[in-house]
Amino acid sequence: MSNPLTTPQFVPPLRPLNEFYNIVHDRPFSILFANYSWALGVAGALVLIWAVNAWRGRTDTVEHRFTMPLAVALIVGGFVNVLAEVQQPGRLIYGYFLGWYNWDTAIIKYGIILLPLFLALAWWLTFQSIRRARLAVEIEALPGVWRKLADFFTLWSRHYNVIDSRWLRPLIAILVFLGLFAPLYSAIFLMNEHGVPLWNSPAQAVLFLASAVAVAALVELTLIPALAWLVMGVRPRTQRDILRGAALVALGTCLVVWYGWMWWLGRFGSIEELRAANLFTGPYAPYITWHWTIIGLLIPMMLLALPTGRSFGMRWIALLAATWGSYATRIGIVLGGEAINRSGAGYYTFRLNFE
Repeated sequence: MSNPLTTPQFVPPLRPLNEFYNIVHDRPFSILFANYSWALGVAGALVLIWAVNAWRGRTDTVEHRFTMPLAVALIVGGFVNVLAEVQQPGRLIYGYFLGWYNWDTAIIKYGIILLPLFLALAWWLTFQSIRRARLAVEIEALPGVWRKLADFFTLWSRHYNVIDSRWLRPLIAILVFLGLFAPLYSAIFLMNEHGVPLWNSPAQAVLFLASAVAVAALVELTLIPALAWLVMGVRPRTQRDILRGAALVALGTCLVVWYGWMWWLGRFGSIEELRAANLFTGPYAPYITWHWTIIGLLIPMMLLALPTGRSFGMRWIALLAATWGSYATRIGIVLGGEAINRSGAGYYTFRLNFE
């Protein structure tokens, strides 16, 4: 008898079965999960870069000042998608308070506790990153009630500065932990919670982290200087070579891990994993090839590796392409895991629904 793990006929002919015999099963995630995963992942990678620069003493740069506000915006954007996913904010509020009593029972409890703390910490460091004298001048110019409100919302940051204190390095350690947790959380959540064979792999955690780092490095290289120019009227110098190198390494890691993962599934995977590999190399192949491999990986790698990478316009194109690809890998993994039902009879096709 042939080996069911390696014999091709045990992988179902997907397209005919999809047309005639597809059996419905629950699909726990929508496109909102990919939105949430991408926003929190890039925010975490930005905080990691901020922490590295702070450790190196680069606290007088535009990256130091403008990175945290951008991270806050991304975290808030991720939370908005969570609210849209659960549909009732009360569920998250109840889950947050309940999470403290049952914090060690599931990975989702860690996220419920740590990610709001991550947001609060990034918000606080947004104002700590502004020079204390400048912040004091801006707040003291406000009338009485507004000054008190400004002090409250800035957590009284004009009266102290943790960046120049002995607490900076313990703070950096906390930031590194939370900066790694944010991109890895959604991948680990998929691995532990839903019993989909495709998702039970550390490869997706590496992909989520590396793609977020690539986007964050390119944001530091392009978007942060643009924001500084709009706010301050000057075009600052950035760590171009270091950031280009970090983006290239991260994108190369994504390329190797993705195709290594697909090779592993095709050679050593279970029947369910073989079906997933068959899906990605068959019906979903155009999506993966164009949106992930070509647009998301090869184009930004080529632009950054060649002398064109020194051009500001080419770096913007690389940022947009890498952003597209980092989102494509998340939605591709989510949809791929949900596409094949547990009976093995066919696969789902995805149609965007704005209702």
